[in-house]
Amino acid sequence: MFSTRWGALVAAAAALGLSACSADAPAAAPSIDPSWQPVAVGPATLHVPEQWEQAAGADLYPGSDTDETVALTAPENDERVRAGVLVTVQTAPTRDATAEAAALVLGEKATTGADEVETGEGELAGASSVATVTFVSDVRRSDGTTAELRSRWLVADLESGEQIVVKAIGPRDTFDDTPLDAILSSVEITS
Repeated sequence: MFSTRWGALVAAAAALGLSACSADAPAAAPSIDPSWQPVAVGPATLHVPEQWEQAAGADLYPGSDTDETVALTAPENDERVRAGVLVTVQTAPTRDATAEAAALVLGEKATTGADEVETGEGELAGASSVATVTFVSDVRRSDGTTAELRSRWLVADLESGEQIVVKAIGPRDTFDDTPLDAILSSVEITS
């Protein structure tokens, strides 16, 4: 069954005006621009353009002080939509990466009508398994308009027992023009 924590994650992403896509994790890490800033979230580090803003994530897991969520967003585009990345570390995951990815697909279908869903597997040094999910969805913005978004999720079970969930999201039509794929490819486990 869809967990309420993913409902909160979907709501947090929609509030930021975010969303991303592709069945498999990016194949090879592209060169990261030296001006990009590293961002550490628990045992994961990723790199984002220096003009992107970092904010603490919403309290997605009430009563838990061991999980961490960080939102990273690009400047708004002409349609007032921000591309972004949400990174969550679960210190005591209740299901493996594949089951967690399946749960988020169910949740996204129920809350945003996600379609064009593709699932896959990936690899990440320091992870015992990686599941990926890609889809397109419509998210209602605070002004009542709807934005068509593309989402790409990476769910990784770490050898340490933790689980990281990375959601890259952006406008569907301009997703390929954003650095979201490069950001996803920059994810590495640092502890």
